[in-house]
Amino acid sequence: MNYPIDYLKGIPNNDFLIKEDLSIGSNLFYFKIEDVRPDGWIEQSINWKDNDTVVDFTLNQTKNDGSVQFKVGIAVFPRDELDRLNRQPTVKGLLSYERQPLQNNAFHGNILLKAGVPRLTMKKIAAGIALTVSEIILRNNG
Repeated sequence: MNYPIDYLKGIPNNDFLIKEDLSIGSNLFYFKIEDVRPDGWIEQSINWKDNDTVVDFTLNQTKNDGSVQFKVGIAVFPRDELDRLNRQPTVKGLLSYERQPLQNNAFHGNILLKAGVPRLTMKKIAAGIALTVSEIILRNNG
């Protein structure tokens, strides 16, 4: 399957943004290691940047109650950096990604972490992903 060059990760609140240098906190990519799928992977939701409309689409996503899902904004990440991270000796094979369209979101996908990864390793991987951010798009109220 061909994947776009970039993927987007929504920033739901200020807890995930480091204001001092406008960078992404690694906690944005903390996987819930207890939420293992039957296939042995743990999901981290993203949107694939298939085209230029995906940024606005993601910024305008809402929760079930109608409130804005990503109150702070979104971050853009290059997919090849995720591939590079997955080739590192301490990570090799623990990461993957997929496209998983939803009824109301054709761009949806997941970054995947192999089940059984120790919490400390998951946090190191999350930090590695967070460091690859190429752009942060803040809302006016972010």
